[in-house]
Amino acid sequence: MPPPPQPVQPPNHQRLLFASSEARRLSQGCVILLLLLALLANARVLGFGFLYLRDDDINLALNPHMGALSAARLHWMFTDFSYVRRYIPLGWLGFSATYTVAGLDPAPYHAVSLALLLLNTALVYALVQRAVRLLGPRRLRGGLDSWSVGAGALAAAWWALSPMRVETTAWVSGNLYGQAAALLFFSIIAYLRTYETSGARRALYLALSAVLYAASLLTYPLALGVPVLLAGLDVLRAREAPRPALGRLLAEKAVFLVPLAGVLAVTLWARVAASALYGGLPGGAQFPLASRAAQAAYVALYYLAKPWWPTGLSPLYDRLIGFNPWSPLFVAAVAAASAISALALARARRAPALAVLWFGYLACAAPFFGLTETSHMTSDRYSYLLSALAAAVLAALLSMLAGRAARLAATSALAALCLFFAAQSRAQLRIWATDRAQHAYVAGRLTNPGLLDDFRSRMAILEFMRGDEAAPEKAVAERLARASGDAGFLRAARIMDDKRRLSGYYGKASLLAIMHEQMGIAFARAGELREADDHMETALRMGDGFYQAAYDRAFVLIGLGRPEDALDSFLAAESWAPAPLPRNGCAAFLGDLASQAAADGKPRLEAAARAAARRL
Repeated sequence: MPPPPQPVQPPNHQRLLFASSEARRLSQGCVILLLLLALLANARVLGFGFLYLRDDDINLALNPHMGALSAARLHWMFTDFSYVRRYIPLGWLGFSATYTVAGLDPAPYHAVSLALLLLNTALVYALVQRAVRLLGPRRLRGGLDSWSVGAGALAAAWWALSPMRVETTAWVSGNLYGQAAALLFFSIIAYLRTYETSGARRALYLALSAVLYAASLLTYPLALGVPVLLAGLDVLRAREAPRPALGRLLAEKAVFLVPLAGVLAVTLWARVAASALYGGLPGGAQFPLASRAAQAAYVALYYLAKPWWPTGLSPLYDRLIGFNPWSPLFVAAVAAASAISALALARARRAPALAVLWFGYLACAAPFFGLTETSHMTSDRYSYLLSALAAAVLAALLSMLAGRAARLAATSALAALCLFFAAQSRAQLRIWATDRAQHAYVAGRLTNPGLLDDFRSRMAILEFMRGDEAAPEKAVAERLARASGDAGFLRAARIMDDKRRLSGYYGKASLLAIMHEQMGIAFARAGELREADDHMETALRMGDGFYQAAYDRAFVLIGLGRPEDALDSFLAAESWAPAPLPRNGCAAFLGDLASQAAADGKPRLEAAARAAARRL
């Protein structure tokens, strides 16, 4: 009787990533160097704060739903579809996990941003190495040699040191994109491992890849087009290794299409539901087909070309606002995109990699085309994934260089480019250091009159919120005297009027400090005392001598079991208040303080509190 058939194992060269121990050690050294370079180029973000009126307030600092992890907060994360126009439960979870440790201190959030950049740098390098084996010369199927390892490191450095990474690293809200990208890179790496394994191990990698892909979409829907790219890679893989068959590989994409369909449906529903806030979806008259095609072509080529010379970067671009689709720039963009597509199709049989990479790139870039938005903007953060794909192609091309002179020239050119990128990144960080610096920089680069006016009104609002009230009030009054119907400045005037009404109660505290104090009161009433204390402490940092915040915080600190801190806060409120504090409130506080001190076994504090209460 013949022996039972043995399971087919992939050849040994498919399981080994490196051709030699020297290549493996070189790769380990390259990882360390890449992390060190990325850290040195971006470490100053640890001293940055939150950017108000740039989404950090909406997402975190003034988010009425944000706080430490709890069952109620988890319920909100996974059931809310209206607070923002994206369904991002795992994104909220990331913020909440950081909040649990850090509260409203911005430094730990920026530490997370920096850590995500370092993690993604290592993941891009790992992804690049596996892509080189798939797309590079056939000699590397047996494992990466020293040159291909170094080529991958150069490509990963090109990605990591680009100033286009600054937006996601220096901006707390950018953590959404860094977290989503990390999960996606893990997913793609796990998927590429399915090409190197078989049986149960292969099924495990496939399932892991699908779960990580779903988690990435639930953090932020950056990767909606990735299944198309994976299907293209299947085509390339099937040409070299016909087992498993192409049909089976493509059928397996169902495990990616299910989360894709779910997240896409929820995202579109959330966008429609938020039409009152963001405007309805534009129709054909408002956003003609020619404009949509021109915008899509421009965006596709922007993310393809800009990473190679990323100068003149800005947090906000107005090129696509009110543009003419028949202008030379957009006609050229449509022509170039069409020509590349035609070439890829024409050479699909002889050079399938070109078709796979181009159409896979278009699928990955499609969510950023803005086909449902008439006031669309290209944003540096959306190059996170697309530039990683470019890095993989760059590494594969470098690995094909054979001559010593060619390799030396390529290494020198890329090293010089990476040094230039690092210098540009450090300069770009200055733009993101404070919200005031960023608003001033953006206003100086905008050319669209409507957007510039709106942004100037936002600058006035920000300065007013920060406490510099006289100059913004004068600027708004002068502007409305010239153009009484300007929506942005009318909004600013309403905010300033509201602040004047509040000043009789809150004194000279800045509007931003008052907003945090009111958030603290709302959390306190909901029984979330830790969050209430965080906001009131922030209000006190922003409002010098803000007696009302100190007074309200004293009661919160009693509830948190911190009687000494509560007494200090109460005494500060007494010293700052322009008039005696309410007698009934003082009596209630001192009674609570005495009870807390007694419960904590602090007789001297209890006696002092009761004596002070008798003197009222």
